[in-house]
Amino acid sequence: QPTPTDIPLFTPVPQASGTTKLLMRVHWSQPYYNDFQTIISDYNATQGVQDKTYIALERFVANQAGPIATFIADYQAGTQEDVYHLDDNYFPDLASRKFFQAPPKEIQDYIKQNFLEKCVQSGIWENQVMGYPTENQPHILFVNKALLKEAGIDVVAQPPKSWDDLRRMAKAATKKDGSGQKTQAGWITPFGYTGYGQRVISQRVLWQFMAGSPLVDTSGPVPKWDVTSDAARQWTEFLYNIHKVDGSGSQDIGGDDVVWFQRKGAMITHDAYGLVFRVVRRGPPGLLEEQHAIPIMSPDGSKTGNTSRNYHFLVSQKSKYPELAWKFSRWMNEGPDFRMQKFQTEQFGFVPSVKNYPMPSVYPEQIKTAFTESLKQPNQTLFPVVKGVPRAVTIMGDKHDALVLGQLNPKEFTEQLDTELKAAMKESYDSL
Repeated sequence: QPTPTDIPLFTPVPQASGTTKLLMRVHWSQPYYNDFQTIISDYNATQGVQDKTYIALERFVANQAGPIATFIADYQAGTQEDVYHLDDNYFPDLASRKFFQAPPKEIQDYIKQNFLEKCVQSGIWENQVMGYPTENQPHILFVNKALLKEAGIDVVAQPPKSWDDLRRMAKAATKKDGSGQKTQAGWITPFGYTGYGQRVISQRVLWQFMAGSPLVDTSGPVPKWDVTSDAARQWTEFLYNIHKVDGSGSQDIGGDDVVWFQRKGAMITHDAYGLVFRVVRRGPPGLLEEQHAIPIMSPDGSKTGNTSRNYHFLVSQKSKYPELAWKFSRWMNEGPDFRMQKFQTEQFGFVPSVKNYPMPSVYPEQIKTAFTESLKQPNQTLFPVVKGVPRAVTIMGDKHDALVLGQLNPKEFTEQLDTELKAAMKESYDSL
């Protein structure tokens, strides 16, 4: 195979005289960087001239010490961006260091009025809305209705009504060849790739919440990760049973980053972005049409709900031109055009953070409806807004691997995870 040719960077429009340059960095590689640069160039050539502002776009690349260390080093050196597009993973650790300045009250009020409540909450620090949520990553159970039908299950006509039903369906959809080698998993699991620990937390945030307990208790001065309650144990035991006891998991053939798009698994619980990133972009023809979405339910199926995880537009505390930065942010994020929302929804298939904004056009109607209805339910939670999340991501991922591989039983998993998360919180908050 020939080596792919690198896509050249889009040439931005030149800076107009009399404008002030502001720096923004984004993490996207090609071709998405170029697509976003097109929007930035449109601003620079039109509204930016009126605002006397020029946005210089660069790609954020973390150094070997990781993203947070890179953000801190840039900030200390005075080379930080004026406008951040920041993963909420990093928001609390940086907000606690006073990295960002809150927008004017009228912008905070606009955000509260026009964006989904949990998306807004994920960007609040010290009781202030710090910026625009640019997307939403709710969670849902994607099932391959064709693979389940091959196993004798019509999931559309008879959807699962409990976690026990999910175990039964996953077991029925698991296949092995004549030598006993698994060829199809009933349950696809995040496993063994960069960043999968965040998927593990996203799953537990919602499934544990639906079982009756939030993952993190933020009522005290030091947040407490709950992995020991009855609700936490229910999710832990479900994972152990479906992987180790039933043998229905994908851990022995691969993680969701490969099994899903290779059509080797029947069910997966995943953030919304997975439909485009795993199925549309990488899957074979027809795989999208085989997908069917089911809202995450409580163990007995009596209720459903959803969660939220985001990125935010934020302005640096060190920016010399905050008024210009917020003017640009308004142009990008507010109606009627909602330029950033449109980019996130149509480029990446992210569910909108803007109230009543259309679902991604690539979604089949059934999946649009499943997300819409699940987000209307009263049972809504959000990804933890606490310091130390990057460390927790690593811990959760490592322990998840050990659990689904059967290296730890639920009791050992719970004890070790609880101990390590407490230590991580102590280190992050420097307090017992």
